[in-house]
Amino acid sequence: MKSSFLILFALCVFLTGDVVKKNKIPALITTKNFLKEQNHRLLYNILNQDEVKTQQYLEKIDNGLDRLVFVDIKNQRLTLVSLVDTFKISLRTTISSGKKKDSTPRGSFKILKKRIARPSKKYGGVMTFWNCLTLDESIGIHGLRDRSYESKLGEPVSHGCIRISKSVEKDFYKLAPIGTEVLIE
Repeated sequence: MKSSFLILFALCVFLTGDVVKKNKIPALITTKNFLKEQNHRLLYNILNQDEVKTQQYLEKIDNGLDRLVFVDIKNQRLTLVSLVDTFKISLRTTISSGKKKDSTPRGSFKILKKRIARPSKKYGGVMTFWNCLTLDESIGIHGLRDRSYESKLGEPVSHGCIRISKSVEKDFYKLAPIGTEVLIE
């Protein structure tokens, strides 16, 4: 999937919320289904360069997908999008991904496990508010007990995990339950 897909989707998410607010659509019309249909059409029109991926996510939304996490490696950003009623950015933060080019895997993942604290046997230290993305538990989204890493957020410096700040780790942990889809590009 192209990085433009992520950028256009984020733009779509941002603009959709503004359109609904600015036009002040009457409450009768702004039902959950109406907003969902409008968002689907808008997504399709903007993202028609990748109809297969767009349709895949629209089908997941129709089948109950209520949130997505987008990790933008190039810009070192994480965005959690809520898909209930309309697209809404629930959390946006700066990250640190893997230092080596392919140490943070790209693709579609799900949060498989969660732990408040998980020691790193391989690298030492304690990962806090751990959100596991791989079966072997080698990659996840988390903070660290030692706050010194926060000065490097925005730069690729990890061993492959996606580091988030202490200020958002608890919120992310609560907002992204097990099963949440995570798209890393």
